[in-house]
Amino acid sequence: MPMLINEPLAAIPGRTYTAWIPSNPPLATAPVILVFHGGGQETATIARAWGVVPPGPPPANVADYIIVFPQTHPELEDRWYTFSSRSVGFPEIDLNYTDALIDELTTRLYPTGAGAVNPQVTGDPAMVYASGFSSGGAMVWQIINSPLVARIAGAAAVGKPLDVEKATQYRRSIAPAAPAPIPMFYLQGTADDGFRGTFLADEPDLDITLPFATLREMLTRNGIAPGPAATTLVPGSTGVTEVVLQLYAGGAAAYQHGTVINCGHNWPTPTTVGNPPVANHFNTTESVVEFWRLFAGLP
Repeated sequence: MPMLINEPLAAIPGRTYTAWIPSNPPLATAPVILVFHGGGQETATIARAWGVVPPGPPPANVADYIIVFPQTHPELEDRWYTFSSRSVGFPEIDLNYTDALIDELTTRLYPTGAGAVNPQVTGDPAMVYASGFSSGGAMVWQIINSPLVARIAGAAAVGKPLDVEKATQYRRSIAPAAPAPIPMFYLQGTADDGFRGTFLADEPDLDITLPFATLREMLTRNGIAPGPAATTLVPGSTGVTEVVLQLYAGGAAAYQHGTVINCGHNWPTPTTVGNPPVANHFNTTESVVEFWRLFAGLP
């Protein structure tokens, strides 16, 4: 029987996580996918975006992975602690939590289903992937701009661009060396408040938006020469929610830049509701998984 477990993190008292453990993994080790929820969300909200909705199993394309939903500190705000202009020093509380969580996931043996070929499974340390929405996306950007990037095979952020000044602060504070290239998927709607700078009366030029700064930063980081991308208009993109995917490859690591025209602050899937409009013809989760399979070694 597939299992969704809620566990205390042994190394850090008071911290917990929720994990999907596959019932019949093909190997005794499995890829680990970390999914950081958004600010103000519960893990169940982002779990639904990954199809992990008890009591039913997740979709077949992710059923053999260990899917982990980290949880924010129970005595602090329900958001991930990343550097901001209000920070005093560099907040490492959630980086330390993530580091310890990866340790546990890749060393602990988790029981699988009755009659499984492999009665126990543990995470493969070479196949750890990080994804997040909104505040969780900020957490992903912080992870891959810190020394923890060495433990991550691929990453994805939805509803949150990279704040480039934060990346500079990461390197000044905790990762003075240039961050390693990493396969990265990023998606955001143009109607999301974080898509462009605030307090602008007019529509800004594309090259001063936060997503454009994110694109420029990732092309530089991954050694990709500026130039035309392999651009896809996702089928079904009519009306007000066109999804445009731009794939930049040819460098040390690929970068996928996604834009949802007129979309609000959400993780688009066929079942996403709230914060309209929503691109229900597009499945972000499937696109993230497919990107990692093509460019980040996910089996």
